[in-house]
Amino acid sequence: MRGRALRGLIALAAAGTATAVIPARAQAPGRVEVTLEAPRALVAGDRAEVVAVVRIEPANDLPLLVTPRSEGAAVEVVRGRLLRADAEDPTAVPLRFRLPIVARGAGTSVFRVRVSGWACDRRCAQVTGDASAVLRVERERD
Repeated sequence: MRGRALRGLIALAAAGTATAVIPARAQAPGRVEVTLEAPRALVAGDRAEVVAVVRIEPANDLPLLVTPRSEGAAVEVVRGRLLRADAEDPTAVPLRFRLPIVARGAGTSVFRVRVSGWACDRRCAQVTGDASAVLRVERERD
């Protein structure tokens, strides 16, 4: 453990991070809940948003990374990474992120979001949460 902690501190120092976070061996002191609000209907060519609602327990203002992706050719993710500052209100609980998408063609895609953050008790530990939604795209309008 000591060598692993030392490597972590060296990596943080190299990255220019002022706060040292050593992963705890015990169960993480918190959790991340992610829910998605997806558009009900999409037509090829539409530009839309999926809203990710993120709740971190216990609530904090530590760094947060939201990574959306799409599996399938029907939907394309416009922006691949968002930070806490990209939320509608970075101080709100829960946080709401607007994730832009483009409906490329008729078909089905699975839209997935992974959220990584930190929860701290006596020690800080990384916590993650995932959510997914099936998005169906209809053919272009006449």
